[in-house]
Amino acid sequence: MVRILVTGFEPFGEHVENISSRIVEALPQQIQLDDPWSALRETKKQSLQAVIETRILTVDEAGSLHTSSAVEKGERWDAILHLGLCESCQIPRIETLARDHLDMRIPDNSGRQVSNQVITGEGSLPVTVPAESWMSVPWSLECELSQDAGSYLCNETLYQTLRALHKISRVNEIMPPCLFVHLPDVVNCSIQEGLEFTHEVLERMMFRPVLSVVGALITRGESYLVAQRSTTEKHAGKWEFPGGKVESNETHPFALEREMDEEFGWQVRCGNSIGTWYHSLEKMDIALHILPTDFIGIPPDFTDMTLWTAHEAICWRNLDDPSKLDWLGNDGAVVQWMKETNYLAKSK
Repeated sequence: MVRILVTGFEPFGEHVENISSRIVEALPQQIQLDDPWSALRETKKQSLQAVIETRILTVDEAGSLHTSSAVEKGERWDAILHLGLCESCQIPRIETLARDHLDMRIPDNSGRQVSNQVITGEGSLPVTVPAESWMSVPWSLECELSQDAGSYLCNETLYQTLRALHKISRVNEIMPPCLFVHLPDVVNCSIQEGLEFTHEVLERMMFRPVLSVVGALITRGESYLVAQRSTTEKHAGKWEFPGGKVESNETHPFALEREMDEEFGWQVRCGNSIGTWYHSLEKMDIALHILPTDFIGIPPDFTDMTLWTAHEAICWRNLDDPSKLDWLGNDGAVVQWMKETNYLAKSK
């Protein structure tokens, strides 16, 4: 059983209601959380039973400090989700950064109105979840990631909570996931839609993401093509089967054909996956799908790197080549599998 805190805010300004407090009031005390990535995961994970603790925060400095004060006094949750109203939003916004800045357009409910000031002077703080990886599985509502939580109480609350959580993580406690979600008003998001979306956010917070990626197996006789990531990219210098991540609602062949065009300017046709290889990164798991891939028409000039966006070299490797490459993730295991199964000879 996991314990999760979900907060909302009371009405403020000219609003007679706040969707965040209405959703908090409607949340059940216990819910079941299922793995959003179950179809992609190597080993199935059990559903979680969660106790939901809810609090409606006042729209003033005391409200913004309520959760952080509780954390500093020793209260612990397995996850913390703050909800708030975004007056200008049409769709939910998942806030990924708390800025060390306040500039309040209107006074809060206590009459406080801070103009263009830092909160602590310690700098902005990112959230503690890999939110970008969440967008690869479907949501019930269209939503977006944001790095601008505003400069009012929502941003202040997220900032103070993250700051308190960072303090406990420095004394060898595991830092729980913490997030702020801005919701549009009830005209653009019904309470039921907001409840379902909140449930989906909690599921993503409590399960380790699985990122589905595709890699191209391009062959030439007994050789296969691999590409080296450029020095300006994440995992610089690593060798991989070229490809990229699968976006929501994409098939594997479509995703790989798109990625090859975007990263190299190559026009290719991809077959179905010949297998899936799994490995783990710090904050997520990777499911690598390898697809046989052919160039459409005349093969490209591999010395022309004009349209390359993420790589700095390619290499044709013979399957019997004993030299070592600095592989990215589990790509080297694909080569070992091809050797063990004599795949290239069988696929001719």
